[in-house]
Order: sequence, then structure tokens, then C-alpha cells
Amino acid sequence: AKEDSYEGLDDEEKVRKKIDKEEMFFDIYRRSTESSCRRVVFEQQTTLSPMYFTHWTPGQILPNYAETEGISLQVYSFKITKIKGNLCWPLQVYGVVAARDNSDRKRNIIFNRLRHDCQEIFSDDPFLRLTGPSRAIMALSPLNFEVQLKLKGATESGDRALMNLTEHYVRGISNTITFSNCLCKAELRVEELSSSVQATFLGVRVVKDGPCPFEYGGRVACSSPPREVVRMDDKGIPHFVVDSCFQVVLLDSRHCVRGKMPIGEDGCLDLSRRFVSVKLQKENNQQFKECLAVVFEAYSESGDIAAQTHVRIKPRTCNISQHTCDLGGSKVEITIAWSAIVRTDLI
Repeated sequence: AKEDSYEGLDDEEKVRKKIDKEEMFFDIYRRSTESSCRRVVFEQQTTLSPMYFTHWTPGQILPNYAETEGISLQVYSFKITKIKGNLCWPLQVYGVVAARDNSDRKRNIIFNRLRHDCQEIFSDDPFLRLTGPSRAIMALSPLNFEVQLKLKGATESGDRALMNLTEHYVRGISNTITFSNCLCKAELRVEELSSSVQATFLGVRVVKDGPCPFEYGGRVACSSPPREVVRMDDKGIPHFVVDSCFQVVLLDSRHCVRGKMPIGEDGCLDLSRRFVSVKLQKENNQQFKECLAVVFEAYSESGDIAAQTHVRIKPRTCNISQHTCDLGGSKVEITIAWSAIVRTDLI
């Protein structure tokens, strides 16, 4: 292929030409995806439910299109690690980040914001606020990650493309997927989980028979498998806590409107993410180990952590489970729907 020549062009014109070329290649990828799977429209979102086998009878053999031994990807974060050219912080970003696996070849949305609801990203906090995936991302066969992000301008006509890229993921290569162009560099951090099931958080509720621990906000996260590290408190007493580097953040009031915890009159928290993949590990070749840790933190008025706790949970292949824990003198109730993974929508 003939190499592009940018001789005689100023920096701004070079960037424009490179972004135009990037959009052209993304359009080729779009048409190739639709032609290779004619029943799929490119923007279609996955319709496979993460609770497909939730109501399966325990002990009954799962059908052959159910998966508990395969490889799924846990998604932790997506961050802008570097900006280039004439860009400067903060960035007002909107668009889509999605995965496309062979389960149904449709988009499994990880991040999705419209222009009127763009996210402002700062140099000291360059992470997108993820809302997905909505179901397990299967990595038994190669899959693609798609990034279509824009920068909001003063007017819609002044908006500009930030990134239109795809990356082909092959299992075992790396837990960090890098996207880079002439404007910025971004990283998507994932982890492969062999033998996993799907967990959907139906509800996290503060029981009303005590004070609300989230008066000044808080954080809910989970980890599978849990990795614990030792932390010293203010009095020099060691405590085992779940390593934050391997946590899927379900809700953090610091990213909510006015820093307020979104909590209803019934005490239920409005989680930003509700789905997580959970690793299966057996002990004594019979029962599953407690391979899911749900972490709670309550903030003080100054923004420090006033109270924290975590509860470890045994996964299931189906049905619904309820769990409770104490946080700052209050009782928190967790309801989770479990399901094996659906291998394909061609059932």
C-alpha cells in the first residue's frame, strides 16, 4: 500500500488526515463485521441474558449450550493514559466502548454515553465510568474490542473524533489492551477467568433498622477471586482487605451527582454496574470456595473512609442467593442472581 504523505501540512491538518484515515478503516471493519454475520446489524447490542439459567433446577444437568468451564474476561477499567497534539485536560468524552465475542456477535457494551451526558475526564482521574459488560465476555475464541469516542465541543458541529479503533484479543496474550492514535493512548484492563459463572446484583439494600452508613457517600465493589492484602490502620493494627487493584467498582458516590449516594426510600442503592464474572473453584472436589468478595466503604464528612467491610460468597451455577453484612453499625443486604454462561444464541 502507498504510504501517506503529510509533507507540507501543518500539525492540525496532519491530525485531521490521520483521524479521517482511522475512521475509514473503522468503516471497513464495520462492513466486514456485518457481511460476515448477516443477521447482525453493527450497532445491535447483545440480547443474551446474564440470568439465562438463574431459574434452572439445582442438581439438574445443564444443557450443552451452557458453559461453566470456559474462559471469560473480567473488565476492570478503561483509562486515557496519554494525550497528544493540541489536546489538554480536562476532556469531555462521549461514545461507546464494547466487546464483540462469538456468543452472538453483537455488541456487549462496556461504556456508553450520549453527547448531552458526556463524561469530563481529568489528568488525575483519567478513567471512564464503566457500566458494563452486561453479560460474560467469552474468550474461548478470538474477540474484538471496539472504541468509538468523541470530544464534545462548544457546539455539536465543533465536536471531534477522539478515537475509532478496534483491537483483536487472543486469550493468554496480555491483561492490558492498548489503543493508540495521533491524539491519545488508552488502556483497557481485563483478566481471564477460567471456569466461571455469571453474577447479577439484583439489589444492594441498607436495612432500615439502623442508621444509614452512606450519609456522606460510599463505595461498593467486588472481586473474584478475592486477593487480600494487609493494611495498617491509624492505630498500627493490621487488617486484611481486598486488593483494590482487582476490584470491579459497582458504585462510587464520588462519581455521582454532587457526590451523593444514589439510594432510594427503600434503602436500595442504584448501582452503576450490576454484572460480574465469578471464578469457580471447588474445595474437597464438592462445594465451591468463597470466590466472590463484595466490598463496602462508607465515607466520612471529610471524604475519608469511616467504615469498611467485605463479605465472601460461594458462587452457584443457578438460582438466587441473599447475604448480609454489617457496616458501621448498619445491616446491608445483598441479592445476587446466578447463572451459567450461554455459549451461543443459536439455541
